[in-house]
Amino acid sequence: MKNVEAEDFGTLMTAIQEHSGSMRWTTQRLLATKWVATNPQGMQAYIEAQPLDKQRSLYSLLYSAWAQEAPMAAYASALQVTDQRTQQNAMQSVAQAIAEDDPQRAIEIAQEMSAIGHRADWVMRNIYQRWANQDPAAARASALSLEDGPEKVQALSGALQNWIQEDPIAALDWLDSQPMDSTIYNSRKQVFSNLLNRDFDTAKAFIASKTDPLERREVLRHVSLNNLGWRKSYDEILEIYDWVGEVATGQTYDSKVGDVIRSLAQVDPARAEAFVLDLPAGNARMNALSNYARQLAEHDPASAINFALSMGYEDEKQRVLRGMGWQLTRYGSENIRSLIASSEDSTLQRQLASQVVNDWSKYDQAGALAWAESLSDDQARSMAVQNVYANWMQAAPQQAFTYLKNSVEQSKQRNYLRSGFQQWSREDPAEAITWLSQLPNTIDENASADLYGSVANNYVQHDPMAASEWISTLEEGPARDRSVSSLVQSISRNDPEAGFIWAATLSDPEIRKNDLSRSLREWVKIDPSAAMEAVKDAAIEASEKEPLLNIIETAQNN
Repeated sequence: MKNVEAEDFGTLMTAIQEHSGSMRWTTQRLLATKWVATNPQGMQAYIEAQPLDKQRSLYSLLYSAWAQEAPMAAYASALQVTDQRTQQNAMQSVAQAIAEDDPQRAIEIAQEMSAIGHRADWVMRNIYQRWANQDPAAARASALSLEDGPEKVQALSGALQNWIQEDPIAALDWLDSQPMDSTIYNSRKQVFSNLLNRDFDTAKAFIASKTDPLERREVLRHVSLNNLGWRKSYDEILEIYDWVGEVATGQTYDSKVGDVIRSLAQVDPARAEAFVLDLPAGNARMNALSNYARQLAEHDPASAINFALSMGYEDEKQRVLRGMGWQLTRYGSENIRSLIASSEDSTLQRQLASQVVNDWSKYDQAGALAWAESLSDDQARSMAVQNVYANWMQAAPQQAFTYLKNSVEQSKQRNYLRSGFQQWSREDPAEAITWLSQLPNTIDENASADLYGSVANNYVQHDPMAASEWISTLEEGPARDRSVSSLVQSISRNDPEAGFIWAATLSDPEIRKNDLSRSLREWVKIDPSAAMEAVKDAAIEASEKEPLLNIIETAQNN
């Protein structure tokens, strides 16, 4: 590295990139430092000639080294970068390089990053932490002068970092002495979350100093107790449990007890199980049971299921199964599927079967469907098959419709289609509407209208103009009425005139009456005269106009 010539920088960098040893990054950094000291533009040209998948990491090397060598030149170059992530990293590198010598300029760069759309809260924290190493009082004063927002929260946190490590009570007292606003409030929460958890004795002392019960509860909410197992013994965690009983009440107590039990389970699952089963009835016990089972499920799913099934009360069994469902099903384990399908416990199947097939049916509809159909509990089977069907409709709608017609009882088809179209129209409403016209002939007019209304509601939320164009093509009848009504309910608050016009086209007298009234009540708030003229000109019977005119008159008198 000492003897390499400038013309060989590129060849050496390429050779280093092809090496996979542990020294690769360090060697690249050394070479980048030497290269930018000689010819940063040359390194930049080299990077531009590399494959795209390698450019980003090389740019990171360039700008981190260049910022140390010539920060303003690096910054000028960074402003010309078109790749947003590369530009953000480059600007961060410059801001961090000059933070200790010129913190004000570093802050300006962070603010310029924010102005062009880059996140700058993390770099702001880093700048103020470095500044506080040199002049803590100036760093804190500067942080307080920033405009309210996430960058100010991070700046305060950075400026206080060292002080809190050295004397956290004094630092928090200083923070509490400032005029309370949203930034100070959020800064306190971040301090509790990030720093008090490192020194639990300090946290306890600080909480003990709070006489205001609301303030004490707020502090307690941000002290994490669910990962104590990696640094405390079982008996030490039990002491924390006793302490929680002394300082916490109500929901805060219930929540923290659950967290403590999770930590106990990390250290000694057997003792933790005996402990949690001995807790008195109430939300604290419920949270504890759920957290214990969740922790157990991460390492021993079969034991977690057996624990759930051992619950003496149905509500506890449901809570435990619901709490650990994600851990049990996230990997799609064949063993878990077998345990659920072979169980004779209906609660187990009802709580977990739908979760099991949710992701599975996105890549293997046939396998998930066969498993769901094999379930012994009718309710669990129906719910699981419906979940499979909702994904199947989007992947292969024609096959799904054929299955519905041939294999699903007619009385249940409506529910299958409702859940399927509800999910489909949230994900891809334009595609979902193309299949509404191909509903099986076993679906009656009323059920079809419900489906149209549901799909229209989701379509309107996504793209009101496109949904309006689609609705305008529908033939008169219940399906159109339900779709129009969904549109009116969505747009009446922001565009009551359009809502009124659409409502007047409804063929169902009762739906038309309700939707005309709904849109008119919004319209008279902003333009009663225009609303009055619209009612007079509307192509509806005089008997329908009378209650609408009364709405306008009442609004004007008030």
